[in-house]
Amino acid sequence: MSESKQIVVVGLGYVGLPLALALAGEFPTVGFDSDPVRIEQLLDGFDRNLEIESQLLSKNNLSFSSDESVLDGAEMVVVTVPTPVTDDKRPDLSMLERASAMVGRSLERNPVRNSVPIIVYESTTYPGCTEEFCGPIIAQESGLQLGIDFLLGYSPERTNFGDAEHTLESITKVVSGQTDYASEKIAEVYGKIAKAGVHRASGIKVAEAAKVIENVQRDLNIALFNEAAMIFDRMGINSASVFEAAGTKWNFQRYQPGLVGGHCIPVDPYYLTYAAEQVSYDAKVILAGRRFNEEMVNLVADKVTTMIESTGRLASESSVLVLGQTFKANVADFRNSKAKTLYSILLGSCRSVDSYDPYEDTSLSNDHLFESDVKYDAVILAVGHGQFITSARKIVDLVESNGVLVDLADVFAPEIISNSDVNFWKL
Repeated sequence: MSESKQIVVVGLGYVGLPLALALAGEFPTVGFDSDPVRIEQLLDGFDRNLEIESQLLSKNNLSFSSDESVLDGAEMVVVTVPTPVTDDKRPDLSMLERASAMVGRSLERNPVRNSVPIIVYESTTYPGCTEEFCGPIIAQESGLQLGIDFLLGYSPERTNFGDAEHTLESITKVVSGQTDYASEKIAEVYGKIAKAGVHRASGIKVAEAAKVIENVQRDLNIALFNEAAMIFDRMGINSASVFEAAGTKWNFQRYQPGLVGGHCIPVDPYYLTYAAEQVSYDAKVILAGRRFNEEMVNLVADKVTTMIESTGRLASESSVLVLGQTFKANVADFRNSKAKTLYSILLGSCRSVDSYDPYEDTSLSNDHLFESDVKYDAVILAVGHGQFITSARKIVDLVESNGVLVDLADVFAPEIISNSDVNFWKL
């Protein structure tokens, strides 16, 4: 691909914005988002997701727009819009549909003359979606022929935002194309920014399937460790000690039990089970793991109230503090947060429930929290933000004498709680 040709990234969320920045280091790049407020913020040097520093948003090769005409004439368009599920756990392809239609309109207005445009999808979806759902929409809107006038590709996003180690540059990029030519061009582009290298999958469906199985595997393994932790707890066995001992075997893979939220791991299994339905297969193991992880927040809430009442208090007369409300540590993303669900459940059974998250505007502030004399009958560390890790000893001091401290994020070292009089529980 010519380094003078323009790439357009559609969707500037946690995936699209870092991708646009990386591509702008090698190619003229436009970041498109349908939200004009988001565009204005980025033009002002502000990323509301708090992932990208202001000075990085002013790269010479990078521009931002909410005007879909910026797609006209682009040699490559990369679509990174969200793919959630509906309330009945079916794939919600509405944003993919709108993005594909927009690409089609652009190709109708201004077909690329000197080369065949390539439309690459990064959004997680089921095997077959890119070629059987997205491609035909582009063809219908543009009046062009799929596979001749424009080509498709798929390269699943794999970055772990909030994680400084596993970044776009440091993770092998899986790429695939509708033809050998498309695959080669896509690998050429991503090879410029993925320093760990690219892996050329044998087809688009293979790349789509690889992405969903990555997250399905993680969901199932966490479900296994969650269930094991609850069983061992009933037996009076410390699950962390069990996992540590088991980890001495070379092929034991350890996972951290906990609440599974967000827009990837709790969502992607439903894309694979949907695809299974289309070929008349009833997925059992995948859905069993998903059900248990969904139930985990209720099991934790029950454990909290049981522990409160074991101290001689009534849960209905107790005060509780939930620390962390995002779906994972060190990000400002509250989508499908099980910490928020836990907070809501406890509101229904306890006298008062406060929450604090450094990424959320609440009446509580960090200074007020740790410098006031307020104490709680129970404190639950739900999300392991860096701020909480460095304040672990102060968090213990927030618990009333003979109160309850629950660690869902594996933050508290034994020496921190050994000299306290709290009733401590962790997964």
